[in-house]
Amino acid sequence: MRFRRVPVIALAVASVALVLLALTMHNRRVGDPRQGLRRAWVSKGAERPNVVLITLDTTRADHLGCYGDAEARTPAIDELAQRGVLFSQAASPAPLTQPAHCSIMTGFYPAYHGVRLNGVTALGQGQTTLAEVFSGQGYQTGAFIGAFVLDGRWGLNQGFGVYDDHFDMKKFKHLDLAGTQRPGNEVMDAALTWLDLHKDRPFFTWIHLYDPHTPYDPPEPFRSQFAGRGLAGLYDGEIAFADQQVGRLVSWLQAAGLEQHTVVAVVGDHGEGLGSHGEGNHGFFVYDYAVRVPFIIATPFEELRGVHVDTQVSLVDVFPTVLALAGIDSRPRVHGRSLVPLMFRQGPPEEVDAYSECLTANLQYGWSPLRSLRSQRYKFIQAPRPELYDLAADPGEATNVYDKHPAMAAAMNRELERLAEETGRNAPAPEAANLDRETMQRLAALGYVGTPGAASTPTGPTTALADPKDKLQVFSGVQRAGELMTEEDYAQAAQMLEAAVREEPNMLQALLMLGGCYTELGRRKEARAEFDLVLKKDPKNVQALIGMANVLMEDGLTEDVVTLSKRTLSIDERNAQAYTLLGDVYIGRHEPSKALPYVEKAVEIQPKITQNSVNLAACLIEVKEFPRAQAMLQEILGTYPKFPGAQFNLGVLYEEMQRPEEARAAYLAEIANHPNGFKARFNLGKLLAAGGDWPGSIEQMREVMRLAPKLAEGYLFLARALLQQSELLHQSAPLDQVQALADQGLTLARTPELKALGWFLKADVFNRRHQPDEMNVALRNARLQLSLQKGDPSTATPRH
Repeated sequence: MRFRRVPVIALAVASVALVLLALTMHNRRVGDPRQGLRRAWVSKGAERPNVVLITLDTTRADHLGCYGDAEARTPAIDELAQRGVLFSQAASPAPLTQPAHCSIMTGFYPAYHGVRLNGVTALGQGQTTLAEVFSGQGYQTGAFIGAFVLDGRWGLNQGFGVYDDHFDMKKFKHLDLAGTQRPGNEVMDAALTWLDLHKDRPFFTWIHLYDPHTPYDPPEPFRSQFAGRGLAGLYDGEIAFADQQVGRLVSWLQAAGLEQHTVVAVVGDHGEGLGSHGEGNHGFFVYDYAVRVPFIIATPFEELRGVHVDTQVSLVDVFPTVLALAGIDSRPRVHGRSLVPLMFRQGPPEEVDAYSECLTANLQYGWSPLRSLRSQRYKFIQAPRPELYDLAADPGEATNVYDKHPAMAAAMNRELERLAEETGRNAPAPEAANLDRETMQRLAALGYVGTPGAASTPTGPTTALADPKDKLQVFSGVQRAGELMTEEDYAQAAQMLEAAVREEPNMLQALLMLGGCYTELGRRKEARAEFDLVLKKDPKNVQALIGMANVLMEDGLTEDVVTLSKRTLSIDERNAQAYTLLGDVYIGRHEPSKALPYVEKAVEIQPKITQNSVNLAACLIEVKEFPRAQAMLQEILGTYPKFPGAQFNLGVLYEEMQRPEEARAAYLAEIANHPNGFKARFNLGKLLAAGGDWPGSIEQMREVMRLAPKLAEGYLFLARALLQQSELLHQSAPLDQVQALADQGLTLARTPELKALGWFLKADVFNRRHQPDEMNVALRNARLQLSLQKGDPSTATPRH
């Protein structure tokens, strides 16, 4: 056994008739092979073939009918396999969605493309994707994505004219990689709509179906059909639903007359544990349930009907194979090889073992990484207690034969080491994904986000690091804690994380999550302690820096927030969270001109984060850039009519522009969309008071008190409205109630303006009661507060 050196992408073969000849003439010049294959496509009625790539997320090969599962209901995929090529031994480079898809789209193993985990590192702009190659050849390119884990911010949108990752984020209570998804029928609807508009020119389309991922909740009739088979049955029901969507694509190709003009590739990105080896889902071990995936290519060529390839292949082979079939000559070196020779069964197959890795245990938990090398028969797993499996005799990997075959294991270990070193050689620096605060917090809660600086430099297996096989229970506990956090059960999650940290005190991921729990529970001192522990171990940990900054912001320590945010930017100069925090600091200090460049930078880096745009619009209002603010808010409302804060800020804008009726309508719209928000009610109450509608103002201020009982504004402005209404109606003022409201407002007030208003209200009460001494004391206190900070307290207005 020997590992071949990293090959050059195979040149496209000459034509269907000349394929065998071209493949036997390795070093002889037979002309440009692209021309021959293009002639073959022309004979089918296409100058250039269309290419459709369908990726089936979380789909085990052994749960498809064409891979031997008699109980599977996958007729569409099975039919593609019958009229195409099925690779029976295809391995994923990683049992995680983002790393695996980056390998599919670039032809490189993770050591080179740099994406080792979900949700932390973006595919660098220096990488070349399939879409970029096809786009460079004049193809129309469109991608249709089923889950937030492949959102364009992680770099896979490179080269696509359309990258449809427009999730309705407001329908999800919490943002997370696993739960933020859309069903396959919606993904396919979008894809078919785009294809209908682009069918007259060659296209490359990527369709990502996420349905088999947790939670397993197939729609009817699949739920009823599979419910009797337990959790694994529901998983199979999701696969059946995904298969139905594949069938819709095949039917569309047939109806459009494009079946003879199109290459369809169907691949899984990774599998699912379903309890095997103790793993319920995926992303921890590298056993075959996680890394053996379906890989099918269907073409219109008779020579490629019903072909089964049993040679070991990898998902890094998708890139060069698809390009070769399309007749595109792409000369950059990649780790994958064109599988066209195997598809046409020309000569003895070249044995190239497949590499897989799972670095979750290492990069997130500090244990040993897991790496494997898979041949057609054997699989070696490199770990502190290494494993070797005879896949032919033991496909379930139940019996470790490492001790029985030491020479085989040693040889595979050497090849794995060489491959790991070779594929990472001269790798470009990875790029950190720039995430907004909510996204980072949600992903960290689920244990997805690791330390960016470590993402490309895993520690090699050593006896000094724990074997992940011994830590599955701890890992499962941390994962469960993440689920509890998404369910807002922070107290229970904290207990589980505290137990994990007692066993593994250096587990940065658990410490970060525990800091997040304490923050949510209002235990800010303890949260700061957890983030401080992380920073002592890893001073450049961006998550801990941002987590600490958020806690300090709650504590009002804004100078420290500025320091931490700027420290973050010294590590990651495009960190959108740091810019947002800096903007928040200066907005809170009523220094909009200082806030503006930071808020604008956050929008520049993350234009898709709508909240960033709302913040920018609010800042623009403060600096009197009204036309720009109005255009931005109207654009947001055109896309998201109920986006929180958009109508509110539009109301503020109209007030500044002296358009009270439009301001009133905007505040009412905000209240209708978000009735539990107090800011729009407060501003509306003040606006009604200015127009003489004191009963309306009183109604809104009572709601402000109910919704925000710890804020002084509701109490003070309700007291003011009660006094004004009594004068308007020539009635006796409810002085006891007004005084009680003023006293409560003074207890809660944090600014001189509000304190001054409270004392003026008390002075008015004492005056009406003919208590001049008390009135004068109250007036002196009011003037003292005004001397601390000049201004009209009646102008206090929440802005954003």
